[in-house]
Amino acid sequence: IGFLGTAFMLIATQFNTHGKIMIFKTLGSFSFCVQYLLMGAYTGMVMDIVGTIRNIVFAYNVKKGKSNKFWIFFFSAITIGAGVATLVLTWSTLVQRVSWLSGGNSSIALLLAVLVSIISILAKLLSTIAYAFKDAHRIRMLTLPTSAGWLVYNIVVFTLAGIINESLTLISI
Repeated sequence: IGFLGTAFMLIATQFNTHGKIMIFKTLGSFSFCVQYLLMGAYTGMVMDIVGTIRNIVFAYNVKKGKSNKFWIFFFSAITIGAGVATLVLTWSTLVQRVSWLSGGNSSIALLLAVLVSIISILAKLLSTIAYAFKDAHRIRMLTLPTSAGWLVYNIVVFTLAGIINESLTLISI
C-alpha cells in the first residue's frame, strides 16, 4: 500500500497545475494513511487523514479562485490538536515502534517517540502552507523541508515505502 502511495506522490511531482498535483498528493496521502494504520504508526495515520481532507478543500478553493487563508489556520489547528491527541493516546505504541533506536532504554524511546511525532506534526503544518498556494514552484520548494521531516518519521517507524517516497521526492525536486 505504501508503494502505491509512493507512486502517487511521484506522479504528483510531474505536474505543474495545482489541481493535478493535489489529486495525486491526496491519493498518496490516503494510501500512506492506510499503511500507517496497518503498521500501528498512528501519528502518521492521523496526519495523513487531516492532509487528505485538507488537500480536497484546498484543491476546491484554488479551482474556484477562493482564498485558503481561513483554511490554513483551521487545518493548522486541527493538525496540532490531532497530532498531540494521537501522541497522548498512543504513546506506548509509538515507544514500542522506536525502541529499536533506543537500545532498550525506555526513557530514550519515549523522547524519540515525542520528537518524531513533533517532526511529523511540523511537517504537516508546513505542507498545509505549501498546498494553499496555487503556484506549483512554491508548492515544490515548501515540500522540501516537509519531505525531510517525513523522511525522519518514516526512518524511525521503519516504513521502507515511506523512506523511498521521501528520498525520491527530495531528489526529484
